[in-house]
Amino acid sequence: MWKLNHDTKVTITNLKGSKIYTIDNVFAEPQKLERYLFNRQTAQVESKEPFLQNGLEFLKCRYHDFADKAAPIVWLASKLCNQQPSFFGSFKTNCDIWLNGDYNNWKDNYWFPHIDHGYNCIIYFNQDDYTNGTNLYDPSVKEEEWFKTLMEKVPTGTQPWISKNKFKLLKTLRPKYNRMVLFDGAYFPHSPAIVNDKYFVESLDDVLNRTQFRSNLCFFFHPYENDNKEN
Repeated sequence: MWKLNHDTKVTITNLKGSKIYTIDNVFAEPQKLERYLFNRQTAQVESKEPFLQNGLEFLKCRYHDFADKAAPIVWLASKLCNQQPSFFGSFKTNCDIWLNGDYNNWKDNYWFPHIDHGYNCIIYFNQDDYTNGTNLYDPSVKEEEWFKTLMEKVPTGTQPWISKNKFKLLKTLRPKYNRMVLFDGAYFPHSPAIVNDKYFVESLDDVLNRTQFRSNLCFFFHPYENDNKEN
C-alpha cells in the first residue's frame, strides 16, 4: 500500500526563491493506504495551548507511527528537498473538523499559521475539488515580535485562529486526492487553508466517520546540519 506510482511526474514551481514540488497520484494504491491510516481510532491531540478547546470547539486528531515500507516516499521527498527526515522518518496524520459557531470564525482568521524546522511533505486524502489546501504566507511575518513569541512559547489563552490582517497570503497549495506537495515549512509560515464550511458540523457528538474530517498524511524534514532528529 506504500508503493509509489511510477507513471507520474514531479512539477516544480518557485516562490520567493524557494522550490515547491508537486506530484499527483503519488501512491499506486492510495485507497489501501487510506484505509490503513484513517480507519482506526485516531488519538485526539492533547488539549494544551494553543488547542485548549480541542474536543469542545473542534476535533484535532493525529496518528503518529513508523513504517519501514514508507521508505520510498521518505527517500523521494528527502532527495527532492535535499534535507534529512525528522522524527526518524516516521509519519503523522492530520484529521480536523470544526464546530459551527463564533469561535471558529474562518472568514476573518487563519487556522494557526506556524513554521516548522524544514521541508514539509503533505499528501491529501480528501475529495476536495482543489479547496481547503495549504496556505503559504510571506516570510516577513517571522520578524514580528508577536510571531516570534507565538512560535517560541504560546501565550496562555492563545487560540489557534489568528486574524488574516496579520498575514500576507502568498500562495494556496491546492489539494487533490493522492497529491503530494513538498514545501519549505521553515521559510514559509503556513497553515491549513480553510475557505468554506465543508469540514464544519453542528455537533461534534454527531461526527461518525473519517470522511467528515479534513485528512492528510505528513512527513517532516530538516537541513542536514541540524543534528536534532526529534525537531
